[in-house]
Amino acid sequence: MRLSFDDGTLLLEDAPKDIPYAEWDDRVEKYRARAQHYREIHDWATEPDGQATLKKATAVVAEFADDARSYSEFHLTPSVAIEPREYQQEALSAWRDNERRGSVILPTGSGKTFLAVQAIADAGVSTLIVVPTIDLMNQWHATLTNAFGDQLPDGVGVLGGGSHNVTNITVTTYDSAYRYINEYGDQFGLLVVDEVHHLPAPTYQQIPEMTIAPYRLGLTATYERADGAHEELEDLLGTVVYREEVDELAGEYLSEYETIHLQVELTEEERTEYDEEYQIYRDYVDTHDFDLWKESGYQEFLKRTSYDPQGRRALIAKQRAEKIARTAGKKSDTLDNLLKRHYDDRTIIFTANNRFAYELSKEFVVPCITHQTETEERTEILDRFRTGEYSMLATSQVLDEGIDVPAANVGIILSGSASKRQYAQRLGRILRPTDDRQPARLYEIIAEDTMETYVSEQRRQGVSSSADS
Repeated sequence: MRLSFDDGTLLLEDAPKDIPYAEWDDRVEKYRARAQHYREIHDWATEPDGQATLKKATAVVAEFADDARSYSEFHLTPSVAIEPREYQQEALSAWRDNERRGSVILPTGSGKTFLAVQAIADAGVSTLIVVPTIDLMNQWHATLTNAFGDQLPDGVGVLGGGSHNVTNITVTTYDSAYRYINEYGDQFGLLVVDEVHHLPAPTYQQIPEMTIAPYRLGLTATYERADGAHEELEDLLGTVVYREEVDELAGEYLSEYETIHLQVELTEEERTEYDEEYQIYRDYVDTHDFDLWKESGYQEFLKRTSYDPQGRRALIAKQRAEKIARTAGKKSDTLDNLLKRHYDDRTIIFTANNRFAYELSKEFVVPCITHQTETEERTEILDRFRTGEYSMLATSQVLDEGIDVPAANVGIILSGSASKRQYAQRLGRILRPTDDRQPARLYEIIAEDTMETYVSEQRRQGVSSSADS
């Protein structure tokens, strides 16, 4: 039997009928399988002693030729002279014991990238690292170049953001990997997926499906998804092999922290307008019996708003009520007090959207980073934040995930979603330990007796507040 890679799949020539994971393809009159099953098919077709023979239920019937594999083996030693922390060593051992497959869940700031560097050296094969954004791709490229650059004749490759340089260790974005994995899926023996909770998206699932990589590592601080799609990851990458929660690392490896929940009242004018708009929304929802706390129920509500004028008015009312709560005047007063209290700390102000972030940036004269901020400007702002030239910055959602935010120890949430993931990631932005080892603080300012109350309760589940006022 001959095994070959073909456009993101495996072709099996002269294969027996009991070959696993494969289906007959009439177009080429050969069996075909997903590339992700390369390891299982290879193991099935190879004797334990490594002889290239094909096993069948009855007897060995044919020689086995593996033409699918195009990745290299090599020896790498990380040049980073840092001893792995105990939990990082345990995570690496657990992954190795699981035949170098599976996901590791570690809090933001606990060194997931460092763990990946150790895994790449341990596996010793060509590696593709997949990350969600160009900023993260550049961040990973710098880290890997520092760790392995002088040991790689062609350097660390980049696929995405205008670059198309594929080498033995290559960093790419989810979008670029999806676009090119059918072309390069045979060239990597290890697939590392950062922020792996994104992978279950239907298009992104094709990345692990169309690569032969026998070794696979998923990394995230927030594995579970509200839609349950994280269950797909076990088939794509392997089981969760190691997990550490924030509270287990706080104090020794991460900053001690406290979460502080602050409520502000709406003004009389804001309250009147909020109640009017919210009631329009609730009346419509109640008369149509939508279960809005389920994704299917909310989707049905949105569907009706596309053709029902009353539904459209209800949606507008909901959006107006949310804006009133999000931009409540007393939130600015509370924020002003907090910024004065923490004038000598490094503070990040989190908002739900770009417009609000820019408004706060203008009102409080602080730099702002959103998805619209150019990479060069964003880098300059973060560098000045790192050196202390800037002590505060405002952002929408772009800093929620992945980006290395240096030295922040105070976070202030003025608005956000009900996502536990977003809340955990925002907490993670401020948990990197600083020299003075002062506790980190995450403030949450919400408008009392509004939709924000329920949203806050939902996102804070699993992270208890230390104080309320």
